[in-house]
Amino acid sequence: MNVKSSVKIEQVQCEVVPEISNATWSNCLVIGKEVVFSGVTARGSDGSPEGGQSLQLQTEACFRKIQHQLEAAGGHLGNLYKLVIYVTDVNRKAEVNEARKQYFQKIFPCSTLLGVSGFAFPDLLVEVDAFANLDVNLNQSNQ
Repeated sequence: MNVKSSVKIEQVQCEVVPEISNATWSNCLVIGKEVVFSGVTARGSDGSPEGGQSLQLQTEACFRKIQHQLEAAGGHLGNLYKLVIYVTDVNRKAEVNEARKQYFQKIFPCSTLLGVSGFAFPDLLVEVDAFANLDVNLNQSNQ
């Protein structure tokens, strides 16, 4: 069945976060004005996690990848309105908070923090799902 969509869908191409050739998912899609991301990890091109075993540095690496993909989609970090952050140790949530402070301003995106037992790659400590809208700018206050 071929169903035509009236909403434009674009797969984001980002040199810094390239699509994996045999992947069965998209890293980032723009659907209308919405930008959605597959779970973003700190996995580097060499296979090891950026930031070693620092949860803060791995989280910052995730946010950098999200920023690069969002910019490739024509947006910026202020467009992010929701984050779902999965960590292997919720007792280290202060490290996630410090990473958020490095990347977001006075109106922070809504966020959910979940503890998980592990990821597909055991050296990863965090994975981030992100949702953005190109018409939203949390950096501009309506006050």
